[in-house]
Amino acid sequence: MPAYNALSGRSVERLLTLVDGVFAVAMTLLVLDLRLPSGDVSTNDALWTSLTDLGPQVAAYALSFTMLGTFWLAVHTVLAQARGSDRTLAWSVLTFLFFVTTLPFAASTLADHVHLALAVGLYWLNLLMLGVTLGWQTQHLAASELVTDGAALRLVRRRLVFAQSLYAVAALLCFVSPVAAILGLAAVQLFFMISPRLPWAV
Repeated sequence: MPAYNALSGRSVERLLTLVDGVFAVAMTLLVLDLRLPSGDVSTNDALWTSLTDLGPQVAAYALSFTMLGTFWLAVHTVLAQARGSDRTLAWSVLTFLFFVTTLPFAASTLADHVHLALAVGLYWLNLLMLGVTLGWQTQHLAASELVTDGAALRLVRRRLVFAQSLYAVAALLCFVSPVAAILGLAAVQLFFMISPRLPWAV
């Protein structure tokens, strides 16, 4: 009789279904922070003021939505290189999804405290752990017999290291200005959104 560990977590398709579901919920949770503040908004001017006051929340939402989109594409790319799954790969994906679900909290904290370096640090730590757990997936696949395309997996790992390095540099700006750090993270994210169109992209 085979051991339980040899039977559990074998389906890549089920992992991908779970990934899609968790990302969908996390992306939806991000928008819940976009609420007009309580108070009188009976005039156009009052409504406009309330809308402009949402600036930090809108910025955190846009940044975090695109971050999640980037990581969703990345995890799908990684799992596309797997001909099967095992218990370790399943747990690496589950740990990755844990940090997907914490990003809305980090984004909310960032939106409410854009002037604090600690809020930027918390947000960056969430991004770092997403990168680390995604790297765990690529490392495990590379060391196993489950990988179908080692070259593609190496490309993902190289891009992941490059992205995390840029995120770290941007986050370090929080010691100069938390707002500058947020703008830096946004610039890095914009780069990775358009980089596939650049001939020198990683």
